[in-house]
Amino acid sequence: MTLIRKNKIIVMIILITGAMLLLQSCAGKEQEEAKSMEQIRVEEGVPVKVETLAFQPFVKELSFISKLQGIKEATKGAIIGGKIEKINARVGDAVRKDQVIVEFDITNPGSMYEQAKAAYENSEKTYGRMKALLEAGETSQANYDAVEAKYTVDKRNFETQKQMVHIEAPFSGLVVDIKVNEGDNVNKDAHLFTIAQLDRMRTKVWVSEKEINLLKKGMIAVTEFNGVKYYGKITEISLSADPYKQAFYAQVEFDNPKRELKSGVSLEIKIRVYENPNALIIPRNLVMTDDKGSYVFIASNGKAEKRYVKNGSDSGIYYEISSGLNEGEKIIIQGQALVDDGTKIKVID
Repeated sequence: MTLIRKNKIIVMIILITGAMLLLQSCAGKEQEEAKSMEQIRVEEGVPVKVETLAFQPFVKELSFISKLQGIKEATKGAIIGGKIEKINARVGDAVRKDQVIVEFDITNPGSMYEQAKAAYENSEKTYGRMKALLEAGETSQANYDAVEAKYTVDKRNFETQKQMVHIEAPFSGLVVDIKVNEGDNVNKDAHLFTIAQLDRMRTKVWVSEKEINLLKKGMIAVTEFNGVKYYGKITEISLSADPYKQAFYAQVEFDNPKRELKSGVSLEIKIRVYENPNALIIPRNLVMTDDKGSYVFIASNGKAEKRYVKNGSDSGIYYEISSGLNEGEKIIIQGQALVDDGTKIKVID
């Protein structure tokens, strides 16, 4: 082995030894640093954040998506098929009960309107003459009764035929929808228009068997439309489940004096099923459980104290405390996963 080769081997050994010593030094430093962090926690306490408990309002709500409609609403359909001659109202118009909204062609053979009108007018004239004769004693009561009966039948038949070609508003309200135009030929039963009373709105929310037990008549309901909140209440609750929906319904009504709420709009309906104006509430994620029950950690005399609690109700996000905590106590809201009962803590801002 030459001198140069021996020198190279010596140099390599020195380098490898130095590298090993450097690695051992770094590992030692990491262990010292880790140990130092643990020592800091033991000596100074686990850093935590706390929040002071105070009474505040607590509300539990059930939320549903449902479609609004007028407190009274009806859609009229075509009794016979045929051509629409005239429409006497527009969407948004106020109409009165029995006002003619849509007129069909009176010559429509399906209605027999003209024949019924002629029969009625003839019977009316005959009835008038017969009534005068009876009053003058120039005809018998039997003759008068027969004419009166025919007049009554012809009048009713004409009114029926008239209702087929002159479609009337079923009650006073607003025209909220017209689905046809003048000149259209429509089929029997085709939807023509919708009338609604919009000074008060209603909707049905469908609820489960568990939820229906939480609802009562008069409970407050809240919805929001165009940034404005509207308050209503439950006016009716079903006593049996719908066989098709397999659910119960609750009817909710909202005052709408300015008619700002619109028929046919689907909105979120929130029903208040529980309310406590003075409650101790905490975020639900702070509550942990073990074989003894539910608990949280509070800060007490520089240490974490494990405190078992009971809830009165919960909203899914917040947990109402019925026992176990008091106003003014400081609950640990950050760092609770690092502590146990009696752990030294350091409260940080």
